[in-house]
Amino acid sequence: RNMSLQSIMVSEKQLIIMVQVNNPAEWRKLYDKYASAMYGLIYNLTKDRSLAEEIFMGAFLDLKQKQIISKNKCALYPIIMRHTYSFTTKHLMEISISPKNSNPPKVAEIIHLLTTQCNSLKEVASILNISDNDNHPPN
Repeated sequence: RNMSLQSIMVSEKQLIIMVQVNNPAEWRKLYDKYASAMYGLIYNLTKDRSLAEEIFMGAFLDLKQKQIISKNKCALYPIIMRHTYSFTTKHLMEISISPKNSNPPKVAEIIHLLTTQCNSLKEVASILNISDNDNHPPN
C-alpha cells in the first residue's frame, strides 16, 4: 500500500490522460479517489448534508464539463480541492449563505501553496514549519 511519490505522480498523469479522452472508467477512478475529500470539504463549509450532496454533484460535474483536470500542471488533489472550494463558496454566495467554517490563516496558506505555487506537501510543511502528516486528506 506504500506507494512512492513518483509512482503516484505517474498514475495521476495516466489518469489525467484517460480523463482527457473522456474515458468513463477513469472518471469513476477519479470519483472513487477524490469524492470523500471533496464531500468532506463541502460539508465542512455547509454543515448541511442535503446541501453538501447537491453542491458535490454540481462540483464534480463542473470539474468534468470545464475540463479542469486536463488543464492541470500540478498534482490532482490540490487542483480538485481548489475547484471544490471555489465552486462551493460561489454556490453558497449565490444562495445567500455564508460558509460555516472559514479557513484559518494557516489552512488558507497551505491551500495557496499547494494549488497556486504547485508545492508538494513536504515543501509546504517545510515552508510553514509544520508536520506534513497533519495535512493529508481524510480517508
